[in-house]
Amino acid sequence: MDKPHALADTAGLLVSSLCLVHCLAMPLVLAALPALAHGAGPGVHLVLFGAALLAALAALAPGYLAHRAALAPLLGGAGLALLGAGVFVVGPRLGHAAETWCSVAGALLLGAGHVRNRRRCRRRDGGCGAC
Repeated sequence: MDKPHALADTAGLLVSSLCLVHCLAMPLVLAALPALAHGAGPGVHLVLFGAALLAALAALAPGYLAHRAALAPLLGGAGLALLGAGVFVVGPRLGHAAETWCSVAGALLLGAGHVRNRRRCRRRDGGCGAC
């Protein structure tokens, strides 16, 4: 596995994990410390989504071009779509709880895409040597 693509998959997994932690832990933190609510604006969501998008593009696109296994980019794309829908559509229209569920599902799918890509790139039998 090429080092830049391995790092991109690792970064993608890290960002997906951060999204999960943010979505699941933030309501508890805000309930315990309401003064932090002012620092939990939409900017955090935009930064996490942007980082997830960049990591996915850096890892999943080259991985697919090298090994032509469509499952990894399909999982990643579905995850990104759910993350984006959660941040830009579901949250503003349906509220925080709906956004949380949508974002958690998206982060899990995106993480699964990165894991699948990483495994496919590491496989010696039919895996890619380029990613």
